[in-house]
Amino acid sequence: MKVFSFFTGGKDSTAAILKAIEDGYQPNLLVTIVPKRFDSYLFHAINLGYTGYHAMLLKKDIIYYGVSGLREKELDELHPLISRLYESGYTMATIGGILSNYQRRRFEKIFNIYGIDLYSPFWGYPSDELLDRYLEMGIKYMIVSVSSGGLDRGCLGWVIDGDDDIDRLIELGKKYGFNPTGEGGEYESFVLYTPKFWGYLKPSKYKIYWDGVSGYLELEKVDITSVDKGVSSRIDINI
Repeated sequence: MKVFSFFTGGKDSTAAILKAIEDGYQPNLLVTIVPKRFDSYLFHAINLGYTGYHAMLLKKDIIYYGVSGLREKELDELHPLISRLYESGYTMATIGGILSNYQRRRFEKIFNIYGIDLYSPFWGYPSDELLDRYLEMGIKYMIVSVSSGGLDRGCLGWVIDGDDDIDRLIELGKKYGFNPTGEGGEYESFVLYTPKFWGYLKPSKYKIYWDGVSGYLELEKVDITSVDKGVSSRIDINI
């Protein structure tokens, strides 16, 4: 079975890949959809140019595919891509959706046309438990956009890699009324490490944009630190 993965570089799409591997599937192609608009209803739009780093660390192929980012139109624009993937023998796709019926129904609609199975392993998983599950899987990620009360400018660049971080996110979610997984768009993430990576991603240069209520972190340079037999070496890559 040939499997491809819709991939944003965030925690949810990364977790879907790791779970697919755990379940005996082997996604060999990452597909990053690049919307022209930041306010796309279906697709992540932050730091997508760096998903190639994740593909490198996972030793997977990757393709980029542009869409308008306009509501509903962006779904129709996927047809040429999905058709080509189907013709190339792909019969399953992984996505990182958790709660969004809007997203899930639209992906199911287009995949059903081509007979491609949708693999969304954490769909409906309890939000508070999901963050702990990701931590158990060894996923470490950075918050790169925020758009909710309780998540201020200081949260941009916050690395979530321990129980204290998860507890703090859950506490803030309860206090300010947002989903601690960020599934409602309250924040977006960029994965720095998983046990399936052969190295660590370490952002070394970035810009922060803040309008007083919401904002995002734009990566400008990321280093890869590899670990080989206990000896660390650094590879600098610029985009």
